[in-house]
Amino acid sequence: MNKKLLFALLFVALFVVISCKSTPETEEDLVEEAVPEEVVEETVVESEPEPVEETVVEEVEEPAVEAVSEEELALARQALERAEMVDGSRFAPALMREAYAEMRKAESLAESDPEAARELLASVVEKSNAAFEAGRQGLKDEAYASLDKWEANLKSIDADKFSPEAYAEVMEQFAVTRAAIEAEELTKARNELYTSRIKSTNLYNILNENIRWVRILERDTNNYLAEAEDQEAYLWADEEFNKASYLLSDGMLKFRQYDLEESEAILKEAKFRARNTLYLVRERKKQAATDARLMQVQMELEEASTLTVQEEDGSIVEASPWSGADYLNANPLLDAKGEEYVKEDSELEAYDLTTPIEEEEEEEEVEGAMVIGRLLDKAKELWQMAIDERNAGNHERSAELLTQAEAYIRTYKANAVGKTYVVKYRAIDTDCLWRIAEFEEIYADPFLWPKIWQRNQKDIPNPDLIYPGQVLIIPPVE
Repeated sequence: MNKKLLFALLFVALFVVISCKSTPETEEDLVEEAVPEEVVEETVVESEPEPVEETVVEEVEEPAVEAVSEEELALARQALERAEMVDGSRFAPALMREAYAEMRKAESLAESDPEAARELLASVVEKSNAAFEAGRQGLKDEAYASLDKWEANLKSIDADKFSPEAYAEVMEQFAVTRAAIEAEELTKARNELYTSRIKSTNLYNILNENIRWVRILERDTNNYLAEAEDQEAYLWADEEFNKASYLLSDGMLKFRQYDLEESEAILKEAKFRARNTLYLVRERKKQAATDARLMQVQMELEEASTLTVQEEDGSIVEASPWSGADYLNANPLLDAKGEEYVKEDSELEAYDLTTPIEEEEEEEEVEGAMVIGRLLDKAKELWQMAIDERNAGNHERSAELLTQAEAYIRTYKANAVGKTYVVKYRAIDTDCLWRIAEFEEIYADPFLWPKIWQRNQKDIPNPDLIYPGQVLIIPPVE
């Protein structure tokens, strides 16, 4: 009987141990494993078995939510940076402002309220991605618009016709840029777009400047021709005028045929010819004026050479007729040539070198002591110098020399002896300067008596006192 009871108790204890064995734990339910209490062997009444105690499972508190990590914040910042790479703030400013505001708020709640911070970070990423798409599409549209604008600028100045090779190179660069934009290769597209801008801008600026330069040549040529025409170029330089006009038409024809190089070369010559035409008109007019003065002075010299003059010491210098024809035959007056215009500046410099100060000072010294007979020789010398300066194109200097020559001629003529008169005694109406000037063979005008006195003042200190037998010089009437 005791053996049977002992066997029953062992069987019950074994059943309790097996039924209380715990199942494996999961990640979601963290529950502590129930530990069975020791089975205490007690004296059991045969009629009622001993009750088995139930396993008790204690509840465990849930762990606290972890703070937002730096990796989570970095992901949101990367989304913002990605949007900025395609100018998201320019193409979607409202989205980017909201994203930045949420990012700042998420950073401030990263530790105090992680769940709210994570929601904000998710919104930042979403809005940044939307701004990225807006910026990507905006940059593409903007890039295409820039290429179209640059191409239109080039066509507006006929770059494809004036400079086909350079234009083709730019168009090839545009094609590469469009391909990069279409493939959405951001870095490459930016670089190619920059290269496209540089090439197209350079071509436009250079070509535009070349066209402007040709237009300047055309304008200057027209201005020179118009001024030359106003100054009667058809009378003074018709051949050069016609040649410049023809070159102007030919140069502009080449321009309309989009041949800039040939047009520039022809228009440069046209401008030179037109400017040279104006020079010839002015030069030949000056020559005509100078030639008239040269002839006038030559006639005065030839006339003065036929006069007899008296030196300061009273000696008489007989007339020695002179002609300027011999010098003119040896040194003919030259007509202005087109080539002389180019050399005009250098000729003016040569003129400065040919008039040293020493020569002028020496001239002044000689003039003070010059005898009357030398005055005419000096006038002839100045006249010859004026011809040389005239042929060199130095008309102002030529005019100065002729003015000096005329002064010498006047002085020479003032000492000329037209005739002489011997003073006579008469009982009635004896000679006096008044009556002598009144004679028909003298001046036939008594009021010209001062001329006789002035010419003979050295021998007649008092015009009221002249003596019989006195020889008076009668100066010619100018």
